[in-house]
Amino acid sequence: MTTVTTNAAQAAAPTTAAPSPANTHLTIAWRYVFTSILLGLTQGLGMNLVNSNLPGIQGSLGATPAEASWLIAAYFATNIPATLLLTKIRYQFGLRWFADIAIGIYFILGVTHLFTNHLGSAIAIRAALGLVAAPMSSLTMLYMLQALPASKALYSAILAFACLQLGAPLSRIISEDLLMNDQWHGVTSVIAALSLLCFAAINVVRLQPMPTMKAFTRGDTLGFTLYACGMALFIVVFAQGSSHWWTETPWIGICLTVAILCFGCYVFHEWHRKYPLIDLHWLFSPFMLRFIGAMFLFRTLQAQQTVGSVGLMNTLGFYNDQLHGLFTVIAIGTLAGFALTLLTVPKKHYIVFGEIALVVVFIAAWLDGHVTVLTRPNDLYTSQFLLAMAGSMFMALALIQGLMHVIAGGMKHLISFIAVLTGTTSLATLFGQSMLTTFVQDRARVHYAHLAEGLRLSEPLVVQRLGQLQGASSSLTSDHAAASHQAIATLTQQVTQQSMVLAYNDLSHAVAILAAIGFFLFLAAKWHDFRRSQRPSATPSLSASAV
Repeated sequence: MTTVTTNAAQAAAPTTAAPSPANTHLTIAWRYVFTSILLGLTQGLGMNLVNSNLPGIQGSLGATPAEASWLIAAYFATNIPATLLLTKIRYQFGLRWFADIAIGIYFILGVTHLFTNHLGSAIAIRAALGLVAAPMSSLTMLYMLQALPASKALYSAILAFACLQLGAPLSRIISEDLLMNDQWHGVTSVIAALSLLCFAAINVVRLQPMPTMKAFTRGDTLGFTLYACGMALFIVVFAQGSSHWWTETPWIGICLTVAILCFGCYVFHEWHRKYPLIDLHWLFSPFMLRFIGAMFLFRTLQAQQTVGSVGLMNTLGFYNDQLHGLFTVIAIGTLAGFALTLLTVPKKHYIVFGEIALVVVFIAAWLDGHVTVLTRPNDLYTSQFLLAMAGSMFMALALIQGLMHVIAGGMKHLISFIAVLTGTTSLATLFGQSMLTTFVQDRARVHYAHLAEGLRLSEPLVVQRLGQLQGASSSLTSDHAAASHQAIATLTQQVTQQSMVLAYNDLSHAVAILAAIGFFLFLAAKWHDFRRSQRPSATPSLSASAV
């Protein structure tokens, strides 16, 4: 992920690497493009090959679902806070040294993955891998920026961001063969191989050097410690809350309390510093607050794709090996959204993409709000294509308007903005998945209780259904009592499955309502900006709605 430096470094240093021959030579430019794509896919696959395949991985590690979710928490707990540290290292010691060391350690940890057979060691290595993977997004962006002329920087940023987003659907397409051939080690071998390719690529295709400077100042150690502890604890809460249930696990409440205290101390420590880790006055400006709020809103809506659609298919007995078509459609939808944004950049028609994306999410959620136990993966192609396209449109728009806001402010907050964008994206995704998973679990309990009330042995339909199930079981065993118990167990499973399907329908309805509320909030924000711009004393500014 991209990282943050002090205000002094931001003002004095170039925001990107110096211009290279890639801007004038087509062959060299393609080398930078391919290197950027390789780095982006490595970052995405390194994160998602594990996150998207926890059921298969937990079996090879001998872990429960709650224990396996620590693999996700460990990765993000180090990856997101590292964005505040690694840029300072980059500016202090230089870009080439920074890239070689970071990718080299990434390769070593990828190889170390191959020798982990226990959950504890896997969690430790995932935490270390999250730390050294932090610069991958930054390098992806820098290589794409050097591939195109400076006048096409906006196109470069969108293309780089598209590369980073493709890892999630691709990880589900290729993972089944890896798990089938070598279980956990099949996944880790791909991470090691990609990291080796990245290490070779960045040494063959070199970025132009950046000037070094003193980036560390007094007070950074305390500030970073408070920030890292608070962020890590928030990530643990979001990753574990739905697995252990929020109100039934005291340590989750303790983690949340300590996280809030750490962030409060961090704000108190950084607020009046001359060179803070990140300018909190800028971060708490109306534009950035609405920007962060919009990111949390949309990433929560988009979590319906993994929690809702993928969760529904898993409930109905379909797993990654049977969902390749669905994930291919999602990947195509992701690319389509970014491509549509690129086409509208010259005429600036993208300014309405925020509202359009919310309308598309509403339509996709409405389509998914009528699923049954007979729903199959191909029934979700249209809705998931629309949802993926809306997500990439929104992310591209957020990137564009955020960069425009930074440019209007004199570019001094560019590095901080990219760090906030990437960090907020990951944190908001975890938050959204946790909230929607909790919603589904709660609604499933309600529906199960309601359905179970009607399962009385005095009801003719219940007796008839048990008779049918018992007859099917009798063909497999001559024990009448065993067949009766099997029939009851099968009926209970069917009721549980039906309650989950109803819960996923409720989730789609809730996402549609939330998208509608977000749409009207966006319109209200734009109307407010329009009214302010009509006042004679108003200073022209970018849309405060951010997206």
